[in-house]
Amino acid sequence: MVLPPRSSSTRLVRLGDRSDSAPAPIGGVLLLPVARSARPRGQLGAAPRGLAWALLLVLAVGWSVRPAMASSPAMSWAAIARKVVPAVVNISVLSIAKDGKTGGLGERQEEVGSGFIVDPSGVIVTNKHVIAGAFRITVTLADGRELPAKLIAAAGLVDLAVLKIDAGHPLPVLKLAPSGAVKPGDPVLAVGNPLGVGMSLSAGIVSGVNRDLMKSPIDDYVQTDAAINHGNSGGPLIDTKGEVVGVDTILLTNVANEGSNGLGFAISSTVVGYVVHHLLDPNAAPVGWIGTSLQDVTPDLGDAFGMKHPRGFLITGLDKDSPARQAGLQTGDVILSCGTGPDQPTNARALMRDVAIMPIGKLLQLEIWRHGKVSSVPVPVRAWPDLMESRGPIVATADTELPLPSPDLGLLLSRISPVARRQYKLGNAKGVLVVAVDTESEAYVHGLAPGDLIEKVQGEAVSSPADVYRIVHTMASRDQFIALLVRWPHGVRWVALRSGGEAEPDSAAMEARAAQGSRGTAAAPLSRGSIAP
Repeated sequence: MVLPPRSSSTRLVRLGDRSDSAPAPIGGVLLLPVARSARPRGQLGAAPRGLAWALLLVLAVGWSVRPAMASSPAMSWAAIARKVVPAVVNISVLSIAKDGKTGGLGERQEEVGSGFIVDPSGVIVTNKHVIAGAFRITVTLADGRELPAKLIAAAGLVDLAVLKIDAGHPLPVLKLAPSGAVKPGDPVLAVGNPLGVGMSLSAGIVSGVNRDLMKSPIDDYVQTDAAINHGNSGGPLIDTKGEVVGVDTILLTNVANEGSNGLGFAISSTVVGYVVHHLLDPNAAPVGWIGTSLQDVTPDLGDAFGMKHPRGFLITGLDKDSPARQAGLQTGDVILSCGTGPDQPTNARALMRDVAIMPIGKLLQLEIWRHGKVSSVPVPVRAWPDLMESRGPIVATADTELPLPSPDLGLLLSRISPVARRQYKLGNAKGVLVVAVDTESEAYVHGLAPGDLIEKVQGEAVSSPADVYRIVHTMASRDQFIALLVRWPHGVRWVALRSGGEAEPDSAAMEARAAQGSRGTAAAPLSRGSIAP
């Protein structure tokens, strides 16, 4: 309805402010006269009768339109829920908690998660973190039956696992949606067992696709505002066709045990389908591998490395005995293109996913930039070794080594002590340990946190805070940016920091800080429950 212009005799009043004697609202807005002149009864005053009839006609039309608008209901998920829910399961896990003080075994604990059936024989997909450390796994079907489950396989790179139950008869299944099935704005339904309360549904929309949370080299998350809480982990994210577009895995929160705030992430069905196929039959579905860790080249990194036209994908690490290492590639090389076709990957993760699905034995022609020169390097694609290996948690204690300050970068650095190596799961990695970060520094903006390891500065390997100090002061007078090779909990990245001055946060850097799960924003896995059911 079109409202008349505001005048001195009309004011807009919110419905919550309306008294019992006030007129009924029209179109969601209440129009109340503030003052009117006294008129003799039965007269229309100066207004012509035609205007009065016109006003009545407008009101009649307005009232005739309103019921038609109000009769357009919101989308109902009831029919899809009846189809989907029978194939979704609750997962209960028994494990032994570790004593935070002694590092020994503590009390038995029960935690909960979700999953869904993908094969009538009882094959179930869930998150790896749902069943990590379990000595007993129990699956509850939609009809209330409880069945023991066994672990078939768990992925090493991706937070996915496959379970098997024996129900004695074929079970209903869910179908994985094809790649690109949903776009931002599409409606979706999250199904699972939040906080152990039982099977629950929450509707929302797709907030974004192809999100990178730096959990693996092939990250591809669907972001949604559908309410996802602890215990939803492993449950399906469903589209309007009743197909699975993602596996609910992560929520972003300001507090570690906080519930949903509209920032939930599900591993895309594209990644799920490929990983699950491999887990069920590794020989029939090998994953392509060249042994590189990559990140996109930013303008800042391009400036630090002296690239006139920054582009491509920067090599952050090379696996031992990998095809890329054997072909002569080095950390700090930039991949400008992959093959000769017109369809080039748009980012580093897209390149990793392309390699993953390439035929084993294919010779990949990479155009490499190194120190201002471009060359073509052939790299053979091999099967990814030990893809199903996963490491268990390591109980840590505080590092007692006295740290030394690092100049200008806002970092407090230390050599790697044996205790720190265990605490931060550093293995045999070499470098300089970050033990504190100034919250006002650019390093903080870019997501550096205690436990990170600086392996190289400007391409030179470092093993002590003094090495970092020397290189930083040498480069500060010559370059605006300094490139650090930093090992994070989930990989290795090059980070470009200014040699001095304050930084202005950017969205990509804030996303990196949020994804790492430290300080102000935590990327908390949805796991099985901060609350016992």
